[in-house]
Amino acid sequence: MPIREKILTTLLILSLVVNIFLLAAVLDPPEDLKSPLSRSQCDDVGPATIPSPLPPERVVESGGAASMQAPVILQRIEAGRGGPFARDRVTEEGAMVSIAVEVVPGRGRVLVQTTPLMGVVFQDAANQAVVAAQNHSCANLTASDIIFSIHGPEEVLEVDGPSAGALMATLLLSVLEGFSLDENVTVTGTIDENGLIGPVGGILVKAEAAAASGKTLLILSTGNNRVFEYREEVRTLGGLSMVRQQVVAVDAKEYIEENYGISVEYVDSIAGLIADLRLHQTPSAPHPAEIPHSADNVEGLAPDRLRIDDERDKTLASEEFPHRIWIGQG
Repeated sequence: MPIREKILTTLLILSLVVNIFLLAAVLDPPEDLKSPLSRSQCDDVGPATIPSPLPPERVVESGGAASMQAPVILQRIEAGRGGPFARDRVTEEGAMVSIAVEVVPGRGRVLVQTTPLMGVVFQDAANQAVVAAQNHSCANLTASDIIFSIHGPEEVLEVDGPSAGALMATLLLSVLEGFSLDENVTVTGTIDENGLIGPVGGILVKAEAAAASGKTLLILSTGNNRVFEYREEVRTLGGLSMVRQQVVAVDAKEYIEENYGISVEYVDSIAGLIADLRLHQTPSAPHPAEIPHSADNVEGLAPDRLRIDDERDKTLASEEFPHRIWIGQG
């Protein structure tokens, strides 16, 4: 055999031996040579933490009802007289309305009373309130219908706006969880499906109305912790006095308690709100299921307009309804 062929044969044999050795090392490596990538991720960590099970859903089999007064803003709009270019006259005042919820056997629907008419924004707030209440209480409402209604202080045609969302969630939870509501407490604030409570406008007017109606506690969103007031600054120069008005932000709680005589508490979620309400609940109050449905008292309402809200109101003028009532921010 030529020398060249011998060399090639030797190299081939050595190559096969090396490949066999490497294959054996890969298939059965020594413990100290094992690659970290070949190990299970659980080998270097302690026992896995078992997550706590979610609370089981509680099927709501029996119904109930509850009601609560909410502070609102009445806007009276009078059509201008004296020509086609006359401006409408708008006046504002605070008032209280009664909002009620009733849980009855049904098919998982969220219903709103149609007298007075409920606007789209109010209906959306009602849906958000129901979702937030379900998430908080782990209640299964697929076999129940939720009915919301409003009894206004005057004749109205329509109710709209999201600022009663937190209160509607509170009412539903009082029925689902069976706690009573203190009639001296009221709430204003929006709510989302995650249970977060948002700010609303017109809180000073609402605080004045709540205090005038005998309420002792007003619960607001943490986002409403500031109000603005005008303060006069007087400067004297050469015998002349100059007065300048400055807008100053002050704490809403301090301002309302000092000027309107009603206590204020801040909350940012439905959990905090319910915790506050449980602290103030009246032990002798009847179970929410025994509270009469306020919708029974809403009868014979004539064509005017009522609106609950603050951020989404728009001034409407019409010869058809020269005098309207709505609730909201100017």
